[in-house]
Amino acid sequence: VACACVALLLSVRAWSGAGDGLEAWLFGKKNRNAGGYSPPPWKFRGRALYQLHPVKVSVAEQFVPEDVNLVQFGGYTLGGWYLANYTDSPASDNKNFGELVAIAGLVWNPPTSCAWASHVYVGSKSAKAHGEKEVGLPEYFARFEARSQARNRSFWNLFRPARRPEVAVSCGRKEIFCVEVPKQRTGWRAGFPVSMRLPSFSGYNRWQPNLMNYWLDLKGKLSLVYPPCKVKVSKSSPIHDLVSRKPWICMCFENLSMDVDPPVRFDASSTFKNVPFKFLQKRSTKQQQQGQQSTRRWWGGANNNAGNNKAEQNSRKKK
Repeated sequence: VACACVALLLSVRAWSGAGDGLEAWLFGKKNRNAGGYSPPPWKFRGRALYQLHPVKVSVAEQFVPEDVNLVQFGGYTLGGWYLANYTDSPASDNKNFGELVAIAGLVWNPPTSCAWASHVYVGSKSAKAHGEKEVGLPEYFARFEARSQARNRSFWNLFRPARRPEVAVSCGRKEIFCVEVPKQRTGWRAGFPVSMRLPSFSGYNRWQPNLMNYWLDLKGKLSLVYPPCKVKVSKSSPIHDLVSRKPWICMCFENLSMDVDPPVRFDASSTFKNVPFKFLQKRSTKQQQQGQQSTRRWWGGANNNAGNNKAEQNSRKKK
């Protein structure tokens, strides 16, 4: 009987008509990524807003690793936020979810640059697991709430435009971000069609300890939002210093279609090479070398290097 069972299993595995699904079920073959995502490229559909804010370099350096080259001009870099409502996604638990990405600044990828995300809040636990383990992003599970603002019925307010609806993002029991968003645009108001291929950096967490580079193909209709979206964020919010300054520009993407490629390992020293304008970089090659020797852990935002050095000194004194 045992020999017959073994022969049956081997014949099922060799049977080409069984397909990969039966083989994966019988032999534990992995055909999905972390979070239950299907193989790349990962496809997202929906609507998004992208607003740019100036960020002080001293603030951005708290979130950007030491061994990458930061783009700066006059003591500032370019950060902001990206807010999306996905109507279709590869997430296994919730195809329709919200995402908020806080951008700490731009990092050189000569001759262009890449955005560095300091916080990523998602309304899907599947997306959180995938972003952390596969892409190396600082993911947090959050709750997204849409609010409609009632207009004051006074006489003078009848001649003013209606107030925009709000989207509030809460992590745990704390509201960390609230923004007034424009209503969905259709027809010619949606803007003109665009197609872009954009690079991004990630990594330096416990699952992806190295610098990672991934690309995304973005298509949709682009229009400018004026005035830019009004942001409400408390001083206790972890992203307050990244989005509190006056915005420069706000872009709206309708009929968004985004295909994300898997990340690949990237040499951090390349961010210091062939920079077109040296005065637009914050860190020198010497600082980059010091950053590579550092053992800072970027997940959790804590620097454990100082504590390790103190422990080594104490152990030496005891010896």
